[in-house]
Amino acid sequence: MVKITHVEKGSAADRSGIKKGDNLITVNGNIIDDAIDFNYYCADDPLNLILNGKMGTCQITLDAGGSNGIEVEGLKIRHCGNKCIFCFIDQNPKGMRKTIYVKDEDYRYSFLYGNYFTLTNISQKDMNKIVSMKLSPLYISVHAINNEARKKLLGIKKDDELLQKIKYLTDNGIELHAQVVLCPEINDGRLLKETIETLRKFYPKIRSVAVVPVGLTKHRNNLPEIKPVEKKCALETLKIISEFNKKYNKEIGTNFVFGADEFYIKAKLEFPDEDYYGDYLQYENGVGMARDFIERFNETIKYIPKRIRKRTAIILVTGELFFPIMAKMVVPLLNNVKNLDISLIKARNTLFGNSVTVAGLLGGNDIINAVGVAKSSNEILMIPSTCLNYDGKFLDDLTIEDLIKKTGFRVILIENPVEIFENI
Repeated sequence: MVKITHVEKGSAADRSGIKKGDNLITVNGNIIDDAIDFNYYCADDPLNLILNGKMGTCQITLDAGGSNGIEVEGLKIRHCGNKCIFCFIDQNPKGMRKTIYVKDEDYRYSFLYGNYFTLTNISQKDMNKIVSMKLSPLYISVHAINNEARKKLLGIKKDDELLQKIKYLTDNGIELHAQVVLCPEINDGRLLKETIETLRKFYPKIRSVAVVPVGLTKHRNNLPEIKPVEKKCALETLKIISEFNKKYNKEIGTNFVFGADEFYIKAKLEFPDEDYYGDYLQYENGVGMARDFIERFNETIKYIPKRIRKRTAIILVTGELFFPIMAKMVVPLLNNVKNLDISLIKARNTLFGNSVTVAGLLGGNDIINAVGVAKSSNEILMIPSTCLNYDGKFLDDLTIEDLIKKTGFRVILIENPVEIFENI
């Protein structure tokens, strides 16, 4: 059952006597376990509801489909029981907000938000539900097809029958996107090739595979030793990916496996053209973000003015990973604008350690340490919008208001540097 958290006044549900706090047991004979069940089965018309509340169990019929003014409790996240040796959650510093330490292993969050999960402990009941409700696409953490490597990476003791689960889902029409977190000397080289080749057999239902470098923070006390991805490993990995895509392009007319942007930066190689990424299927996995940024910036260059009316000093902050792109592409063009003084600053990550280089994982204090205090009240500090979550907080719980108080800068969030001229 699922608890009803709100009933809209005057709605069909309200007129039928349904109350906040009632438990919804079934809709048209289908057991309701969560909000996804509720939304899926309420599409029928009419609705026969069985509820349990203060007055006991009752049956109510509503003429029309839809929510009818009912809101139910949100999803209760299913936690991960794996002990992945590379898990970023285990590498978080102490003292952060509780949500930072949540490990989810939930196909529902994969469907709704694109979260990756491993399929390790999924039940047949849940897989049947995925198929019957057509919860597609889903995002699967594979890491390795080789059973011993997968067990080592996920910290599990037995074969979790990954391929059988993938086969069941894909045979029943569920589209999957897969990822491999590359750990040098554990699942790279020959094992990476095996993983890609095996997953390719499920195309087009496995639509894409992303290979991303393992993220290692300075908080790895008592965790297994893992080597970082260096230039040699990055080059070898991109070579494998390139060779497979040449083959697959001939077979299916598109790329199938993609390397994260970080591999290209570590290997000191140019990013592929935009066509390479197609629909940016693995964008949220750090695949194609740099190319997309470059393309979007190039499209807006025409909006950069030759001069601005009032002399303005702006500090642009970014992470170490994106710093070379900003320095090469963005700053020279902005420096041509008369009356605009641009400074580009690389913020080092003291929260997680220097090996973590993406702007989205910078804490508020990392930015404060990088920029210091404003020389005047007219100075503007511009930071990537990816630094903050939906609540407007950095990972260390600081807010934009905290940044303003501690530095004296006027602070503006941006996605594209050309947005500067909308704010000055």
